[in-house]
Amino acid sequence: MDVIIRIRIRRFLTMIWRSLKNIVFVELGIFATVGLICWLGGWRTLYQYGNGLMLAGVAILALGVYSNNGSRNIGRAFDYQYAASAGMDDAHQSVNREREDARASYAFMGLMFVVALVPIVVGILMQMVFGFGQ
Repeated sequence: MDVIIRIRIRRFLTMIWRSLKNIVFVELGIFATVGLICWLGGWRTLYQYGNGLMLAGVAILALGVYSNNGSRNIGRAFDYQYAASAGMDDAHQSVNREREDARASYAFMGLMFVVALVPIVVGILMQMVFGFGQ
């Protein structure tokens, strides 16, 4: 029994480590993309870069919220319900599939919240350090 618990803990820690690595790569891409957009847009100061990071964070947060809202609303459409009822699944399998879809939607929204939080916080800190109202 003790071995099974260790294996599950190891799998869980491996999943967390892999997720953190992916989040770090996404964050680096966001920071580089915002830097490039700010540079091309004429925002050359660190204060303006912080503003760009905050805007990118808000856009990512909105993406997560709107994707969750869209996935919840598509399941309520008549066409979707009609097509879902035409399959070979019984009621139990249909409920499980819808529950899994909802879980995946909320998981994506949570991931977008974590990804958006870093640029927003870094942008606020940059603006605090490099002065308000420049």
